[in-house]
Amino acid sequence: MSVARIRLADLDEGRALVEVGGVEIAVFMVEGRPHALANACPHQGNPLLVGEVLGESLVCAFHGWKFDLATGACLFGDEPARIFEAELAGEEIVVRA
Repeated sequence: MSVARIRLADLDEGRALVEVGGVEIAVFMVEGRPHALANACPHQGNPLLVGEVLGESLVCAFHGWKFDLATGACLFGDEPARIFEAELAGEEIVVRA
């Protein structure tokens, strides 16, 4: 299992992009909880990092597919987003893939 660490101070508007085990992962800090999803929308591979966070969901900026940040479940569209383990460890978010 590969690990990436992101300092909370390095987040840009509550988000960051990391690579873990060769996979680009979009990391979001929402209401004090970290979330990590594959940066490629399952619809057409567009970057989820630029999507809009609405409460506990993420809307893809390109075609409007909507995902639950905690589970990756697709709330609008046909396929779930791939999620990764993300946890808060002091002043860092630790992502495992």
